[in-house]
Amino acid sequence: MKKNILVFLIMLFVSTSISLAQSETKQKGKITYKLKMAEAHHLLLGDKNYRAALNIYRELLTDFTNDAMVNYRIGECYLNLNSPELAVEYFQNARKLKDKPVVPELHYNLGIAYHKNLQLDESIESLEKFKATAKKSVLKTYDVSKALNQVNYAKKMKEHPVNVEIEILSENINSRGADYAPSITADGKTMIFTSRRSDTKGGGIDKAGDYKYFEDIYLSTWDSTLNDWGKAYPIEGAINTEGHDASLSISPDGHEIYIYRNDGSLYIGDIFVSKKRESSGKWSTPKPLDKPINTSFFESSASLSSDGNKLFFVSERKDKKAGAQGKGDIYVVEKISKSQWGEPKNLGPIINTPEDEIAVFIHPDGKTLFFSSKGHLSMGGYDVFMSKFNDTDSTWSIPQNLGYPINTVNDDIHFVLSLDGKTAYYSNEMKDGMGERDIYKINMSNYPVLTDGVAIKLSILKGIVTSGKDKVVANLEFKDEQGNTTKTLCNDEGDFFITLQGGKKYSVTATAQGYETKTISVDLPAGKRETYIHVEKMELVKLPEE
Repeated sequence: MKKNILVFLIMLFVSTSISLAQSETKQKGKITYKLKMAEAHHLLLGDKNYRAALNIYRELLTDFTNDAMVNYRIGECYLNLNSPELAVEYFQNARKLKDKPVVPELHYNLGIAYHKNLQLDESIESLEKFKATAKKSVLKTYDVSKALNQVNYAKKMKEHPVNVEIEILSENINSRGADYAPSITADGKTMIFTSRRSDTKGGGIDKAGDYKYFEDIYLSTWDSTLNDWGKAYPIEGAINTEGHDASLSISPDGHEIYIYRNDGSLYIGDIFVSKKRESSGKWSTPKPLDKPINTSFFESSASLSSDGNKLFFVSERKDKKAGAQGKGDIYVVEKISKSQWGEPKNLGPIINTPEDEIAVFIHPDGKTLFFSSKGHLSMGGYDVFMSKFNDTDSTWSIPQNLGYPINTVNDDIHFVLSLDGKTAYYSNEMKDGMGERDIYKINMSNYPVLTDGVAIKLSILKGIVTSGKDKVVANLEFKDEQGNTTKTLCNDEGDFFITLQGGKKYSVTATAQGYETKTISVDLPAGKRETYIHVEKMELVKLPEE
């Protein structure tokens, strides 16, 4: 009897010990769960370090496979990392694991993930369910109507695609990192772009931002033998730093590069310019543009007209008197002297919206403007739009969406178009990509967008003004046979560059203080197969000193 009691007591002790150990393990598991969830949540929403957050959530998933919140947060990470297919999978898991939505916005984010994954009917169904079931206080946080409009518009655009061919550029340009913001010279021989690849200067990672490599500017030249862009390399000179250096554009003549810099202290997003010395081929140390272009607000995106007289740029300045419409607006500023710009003018509510307008590009024809916008009706995110300037009443036309497949449900930005209107480049993030964001080439031959649907024949007129061995900074006027005039100014080395309509004769007049005025006649044919470039040298006679 005593032996049985002893066995019983031992078994009771062991059982109690196991129970206590299991309870302690369970308690530790709960504490670990809460700590790791809090850490990942901070990385996700606070630091926006989505990959680091994802790693923690995936680690938790091994022990909490059926936890609806863990699955939902993984879906959030994948949505922010632009992996909509995986976002859909984990949002669906979260929905199935719990009778009620794990968070009020589950059906909204699932609808957005469906949208980005081109499951448009499912997206509409999920967004409508969110609209019907969410509380009014939650609905106020989300613009469901806008999301539904975009999904329905995406369906419409996909049903009527424009006639273009899109292909990703080779490894000469794209990398495993993000590559974007392409810009080309008017002759189509030089491209610059921004990259966040591992060999950027210093190889640093932006730990205060998105935990990716800092931006650097890369350059590539066209290889006519291979009929392709050559291997891109970091632009030489003092342009790239160990911080953020992003390309905004290269001027049509290839002599200036506009740069975005943000060092987090002195320059909170300003536009810089670097100039190329033709004699040495070196780029100067970038200098910030003076006020009133740069302000204490965020300035980005800059595109110079081919005559060098107008600069289109984006600013978030809030001056309502200057016509500010919303977050990022497009402005234009005109040159009033060799080194001075006038007062910027907002392009107004036809172009700008209460939302963001970014990535502006003025075509060398001087009349066709391209930009990306979230405010105009889009297929989702940023779409590329086009507007044309009317000389008669000095107004811009209502922006036209460039259509699918140029525009997609992703962010479609940094669109630039060749002089002849047949080739465009832009950046996007697609399933066939090499990295996070890549640069694509668009064959526009069957989709003419210049001048009422007919591609005009633009030609390049460039040259130098000298007087003996001296180079002259002259004012130039170009007048066609109908009396239409265009003006430009030589750079510091006497070089000039302009794009004009081909198939015409022009009188070119050069004036400079201390020199006799000179006028020559130039016959500027229209290029048949490629851009026609006419090179002219103008020799001025120096006036005798009084």
